[in-house]
Amino acid sequence: MGIFNYPVTDKQDFSSLLTEIDRILATVISSLVNLQELTSETIIATRQQLESARVLLSPLLLPAPTPEVARWSLGMEVQPEGVKVVFFRESQGLIDFYPLSWSLATGTSDLLPCSQVEEYLISWLSNRDFSTDSWLWEALDRLEAIIITDDGEIPTDDLKKALLTAQLIPPDRLSSLETALATALAHIPTSDQPQPQTLLVIEGKRETTTLAIVEVPPQTRSLSRQAIAMSHFNYGENTYEQAILSHLIYPLWRSFLPLSPSDLTDTNPLKKSLLAAARLTKLILQEESEFTSSLAGHTWTVSRTDLNKKVIIPYLDNLRQKINDLLEKQKKSLEDIDRIIFSGNFFLTIWPYFLTEIQQEFAGCNLEAPSQETFSPAILGLGRLCLFSALRGEKVNNA
Repeated sequence: MGIFNYPVTDKQDFSSLLTEIDRILATVISSLVNLQELTSETIIATRQQLESARVLLSPLLLPAPTPEVARWSLGMEVQPEGVKVVFFRESQGLIDFYPLSWSLATGTSDLLPCSQVEEYLISWLSNRDFSTDSWLWEALDRLEAIIITDDGEIPTDDLKKALLTAQLIPPDRLSSLETALATALAHIPTSDQPQPQTLLVIEGKRETTTLAIVEVPPQTRSLSRQAIAMSHFNYGENTYEQAILSHLIYPLWRSFLPLSPSDLTDTNPLKKSLLAAARLTKLILQEESEFTSSLAGHTWTVSRTDLNKKVIIPYLDNLRQKINDLLEKQKKSLEDIDRIIFSGNFFLTIWPYFLTEIQQEFAGCNLEAPSQETFSPAILGLGRLCLFSALRGEKVNNA
């Protein structure tokens, strides 16, 4: 049995505890004062008495550390087809993902319809079955921030209005982040590194291509917006399909089409059919080197070689010039870039046969292919934003 005759379980019973402390100290002092009684056995016993007292007194003198409370945030990746919604739980630098699905008339989807966002979101929150998602109680109760991707291509005013109407968080905790920056955060280590590294993110969307140069410091979590420069130009997936129509399909059909390229406006009903043919051409040439089709007795052939020469290479020339312009403004060269990260639906749709030209254009560079994982880099980056607090609320250096 130890020196105490009973365990101290009631931390508020200080009177009995002090009495016991007095007895222990009296024994220790007596052993030290009466040197004639001091032996190796008494020294060992005294040391054990003091150690036992220290162990039992520590919980009283040093309060137990408060368990870390997990932080929750909500990320929304805005896409042309809808909004992807994911809750993030961060604890001790580790992030868990909780994606939401929406039951639509056609089944279950991970996208919330943009056109119905306000009505749908408020209705969903008021009718949610929390018994099936018990974590959602904690998430909504401890929600610290909502971050949405906002590049200016897709209107987000309705989404922001719906979030504020639902009163999930105060208005000052609703923020937005450019998709290219979110993508960069998905690739930046959260542990310190021996030296800085420079990333170039190329984000291909429906209407634009966005460039972001990110200079990551050795203390990676101290990354600030002063270390980020951005630029963009108006060429995306829609432009690419329009180029296929203008440079590959129309020249083959113009002999029997009663219109000129300038007539292919958005109001022309024929344009939708021609763009559908352009999308089909894009998909087929991902698998075949060429294909032949017939329309109204007219046979026409499109090849991947023509696609590369008339569509892809001109785009790459444009892309390289825009990159050079941004590098020049930042007083950098391509050799200063440690990694080039391609991301976005535009590159996902053309990457299989785009890679060869990209490798030639950026020979010697460390290229990162667009991700096809369930969680896009942008969503991963939104979840990791809480680890880079210096990025919140600052202005980007738009070159």
